[in-house]
Amino acid sequence: MLTFSKYCQELTRVLDLIDGAAFDAAVEAVRRVQAADNVVYVCGNGGSAATASHMVNDLVKAPADASGCRPLRAFALSDCVPLMTAFANDVEYAQAFARQLDAYGRKGDLLVAFSGSGNSANVIEAAKAAKAKGLSVVGFTGLQGGKLGPLCDIHVNVPCDSMAQICLLYTSPSPRDRTSTRTPSSA
Repeated sequence: MLTFSKYCQELTRVLDLIDGAAFDAAVEAVRRVQAADNVVYVCGNGGSAATASHMVNDLVKAPADASGCRPLRAFALSDCVPLMTAFANDVEYAQAFARQLDAYGRKGDLLVAFSGSGNSANVIEAAKAAKAKGLSVVGFTGLQGGKLGPLCDIHVNVPCDSMAQICLLYTSPSPRDRTSTRTPSSA
């Protein structure tokens, strides 16, 4: 039987497997984009789309609230439902994020892509489109990283089989002082 204590123990075990250097590199990538006044685009499906929207909320509002600095320019590609459904209906769902990046993305911008499996076709296509336009790609995945992992400049992987834990942990590693033998591209 799953108890609160067992659940917390498992979260802690998985949290310790996340590459802290990759997570720190992802944070630094966002800082570079803000300093250059570029744009962060975020995407994901289902719960990961909700995570993308929440991340944009935090990126736009939190820096200004916390320090009075200029808000970061960030957009969740899943938030314009009419545009998403137009691409899904008239083109194909796999192109829904990529086509938006074709229109909006510029060299120096950043794509943050969430995919629990690492195999969401529209997220993979977004990463390919981002790379083709000169955007950097930060990917947050679970399981073994799927097809998205190798497309990322920075890959934060939650090496776990539980989608609930993946979605909870891929944006919440605690700032621990740890040394990792994995590089962001091999995580």
